Amino acid sequence: MASGISYAAFEVHPADSDTFWGHAFRIDLGEAELRLVPASGQTPRQTVEQIAVPFPAVVAVNGSFFDRDGRAMGLAVSDGRVLATGKRSSWGALVVAGTEARIVLGSAISDPLAQRLVVQGLPRLVVGGSVPGLKPQLAERTAVCAAGNRVAIVVVSKAETTAFARFLADPPEKAGLGCADALNLDGGPSTQLVVRLPSLTLSVPGWGVPNALVAIPGKK
Repeated sequence: MASGISYAAFEVHPADSDTFWGHAFRIDLGEAELRLVPASGQTPRQTVEQIAVPFPAVVAVNGSFFDRDGRAMGLAVSDGRVLATGKRSSWGALVVAGTEARIVLGSAISDPLAQRLVVQGLPRLVVGGSVPGLKPQLAERTAVCAAGNRVAIVVVSKAETTAFARFLADPPEKAGLGCADALNLDGGPSTQLVVRLPSLTLSVPGWGVPNALVAIPGKK
């Protein structure tokens, strides 16, 4: 689709739950930038469409969960700057240092300022290639996978938790994404997607969120 960003649309027909469909983007951190961009303006929340306005070419999704005041929950770090300090040790976290990405427990992050990007969520959908026991729930979902210099960003229509996790974990030969580790970000009405690339434009609208995970093709 653009330098460092590839795309696939998918439809999944699980044997034990309803069909779901969505969009997956693979981000090569050696060729594209990944940022956590906070909402700006008079309120702590904006839609992803509003947050992504400054970027002419972009793939953007919602990031952190938020509290009743609209403020990000969990640790949030952008370009080495801490946006939210409330680290949740038992939550998962997407962590990017340089061009290396991984998904870990919050308790494993000892020095937030040493990281270029951190966003927390729950549950961890895939851990070491396996799907853990997950609470059954049907909802729109935003998720990330990470390994080495690759991050996958995935947005789906209403999907049951375990069925979605299995799709993420299954290898490509079984029509999955082959994620060794995957993390659920906020979902339901928070799930949204903005894509403005030379050969692809997409919009999945949602309500205001405290920050957005933004992929920008090419490197500065």
